[in-house]
Amino acid sequence: MKKVLLVTFSDNADHQDITFGMFESIYKTNRNDCDIWVMGVINPKVSVMDTSHTHLVDCPRRPGIEKKTFDIRELHQVIKWVNSEHFDVIFFETLHVWNLAIMLCCHKKTVIFQMIHDLIPHQGDKQAKSVHLMNKAVCKMADFIVLCNRKYIDKVTEIYGVPQKRVRFVDMWRRFPEYTEPTFSKRALFFGRMNPYKGVDNLLRIAKLCPEVQFDVVGRVDPQIQGQVDELKKMANVTMNNSYVTDEEMETAFTKADWIVLPYNSATQSGVVIDGYRYGRPSIAFDVGAIAEQIEDGVSGYLIPEADNTAFVEKLKYVVKMSGDEYKKKSLAAYEYGRRKYSSDGAIERFLQVIS
Repeated sequence: MKKVLLVTFSDNADHQDITFGMFESIYKTNRNDCDIWVMGVINPKVSVMDTSHTHLVDCPRRPGIEKKTFDIRELHQVIKWVNSEHFDVIFFETLHVWNLAIMLCCHKKTVIFQMIHDLIPHQGDKQAKSVHLMNKAVCKMADFIVLCNRKYIDKVTEIYGVPQKRVRFVDMWRRFPEYTEPTFSKRALFFGRMNPYKGVDNLLRIAKLCPEVQFDVVGRVDPQIQGQVDELKKMANVTMNNSYVTDEEMETAFTKADWIVLPYNSATQSGVVIDGYRYGRPSIAFDVGAIAEQIEDGVSGYLIPEADNTAFVEKLKYVVKMSGDEYKKKSLAAYEYGRRKYSSDGAIERFLQVIS
């Protein structure tokens, strides 16, 4: 039996859900080929099963450098615990400075997998340089690099020199709730931290051209685009929530919307698309990055040619005029598509194949 440790030191609810979800899906099946364990931060934002295989630690909440990063005593305890358990595989779901220390100090026979979500840092993101440096470091130190999209597999070799035999792909996964009935609100939701690459400039133009659509904009604001956000706030058909969002508030935001909008200027993959599926809410998105791997056009949502705001507006105006029956079919189709492709329960075999 292979002893596997899943790790995320992220305080991001999505990444915790990904890691804890796979742990729980495997743990509850009592498999005879995988002894699964999990390590994460104390007081996580999402629930995790309290088991003898659950190990929560007091680590830095940011992946980069901060005061807590140099808590050598706590880091030593983490490394000591990891080595005492003699794991065959350690799977890091997110980047973090402490990942590097564990990679350096763990037993040589332990096979290290590092998932990279943003292989190419987003243009205009103030963290782009540090993300690139972290990617470069883990590409040298991990045995295998895991991506959540196929489009950028060759880029791992091109940018970071990782041989293709050390690169793996697996579709992302999340815990899926029961299907959520539509509210037929004709509302559109823009969700997530508002960075330059997220296309807030496009959202502003789209909202102006769709006065009949109510837009809910939920997420913290990067100071670089504060001016665009201030313009959005002035619009009668836009409601704004720029504070920290709880799990309950997130669920409310998704369930009261009919459509998720992603007018991004660039992207790798998007967790927001999967969140939409989890609540049975299809997406309308620009076809950038690897978004096309997540949305089947006309089935689980709609793909719009990159930067074509006119086409985006036309599609949004079209979908909000759907009848209740027609929209519910789209909602159910999005949920079923997402559950088949992205549920943690359904991803067990794919995940175990990646680390085999």
